[in-house]
Amino acid sequence: MKKFFLSKQAKIIIDILLFLGIAGLNETGRSWTSPHCIGALMWLLLMIIHIAQHWRLTKSFTKWRVIQKNKITALTILGFILMLSSVLLFVIGFNGSFIIFHHIVGRLFFLIVIIHAVTKFKRFIFLFKK
Repeated sequence: MKKFFLSKQAKIIIDILLFLGIAGLNETGRSWTSPHCIGALMWLLLMIIHIAQHWRLTKSFTKWRVIQKNKITALTILGFILMLSSVLLFVIGFNGSFIIFHHIVGRLFFLIVIIHAVTKFKRFIFLFKK
């Protein structure tokens, strides 16, 4: 199972689902049963899987030299941490300031993810080649 998890096919599937999931997160919702929240939780799970698939690279971001070489990926990781923290604030309870923080972080994270996807597109296409 671990071999499939790290395989090209698994990475392609997760990357495609992440890309498709971006479009579905546009609408907002204030309850956990809203399409936005359900889709966002599924997208968050896919992000965690994506991070786990690239764990060696993610773990290397503790070194300043790696951060300097991979600024967009480092920014994406920072954005993910901020987005995860805004979701955890929602677990505490819906609050006006939490919602504003979540919307600001969400828009920034969306922009960072798009830039990340564009800069990594060649690597994504390479997954399809044998």
